[in-house]
Amino acid sequence: MGTTRTVINEIKQCKSCDLCYNQAPLVDKKKKADVMWVGLSAVKVECTQTETPLSSSSNTGKLIMQIEDLNVDSEFYKTNLVKCLPLDKNKIRYPKKEEMKSCYNHLEKEIMEFKPKIVFLLGKQVSNFVSNRTVELPSSFRYKPVIKNNTVYISIHHPSYILVYKRKKINAYLKSINQIISKYSKV
Repeated sequence: MGTTRTVINEIKQCKSCDLCYNQAPLVDKKKKADVMWVGLSAVKVECTQTETPLSSSSNTGKLIMQIEDLNVDSEFYKTNLVKCLPLDKNKIRYPKKEEMKSCYNHLEKEIMEFKPKIVFLLGKQVSNFVSNRTVELPSSFRYKPVIKNNTVYISIHHPSYILVYKRKKINAYLKSINQIISKYSKV
């Protein structure tokens, strides 16, 4: 396996699909991680040099920051399954399965390089693709871990889903994720 810089450079230089022409990939600047957040795809940003995936400039990023702020002893890394911006007629769209397949090797390399203790898969699309099965996300927020190669993978509701559809249960969601981080990040 290469260095962190090599993995990031591979992502930045990737031309395996046409999404790279919409916007350069967003990558986190971190060099290590106890916890990794995996979103679906990049969002449109003004500057790909300063923005990171799931940044605090979005409501999703702000919710993730709340969790990170309560877990100061853990290092966090943010990434997306699809690194570049999927567009259709200049409008953001969900990535196609082929685009997910094309980008998946980058996610695998990030996980191998950073060796996080926990990988949170945000939402059903990411969870279903990475686990290669249909994942049910419990309304109780009692998420079930899957351990693979000493890494705990946990499929959770996407923060944007919570913010839009389950706003009244946001504290239960945050509590559940914080408990997971407390339990598995120290192992």
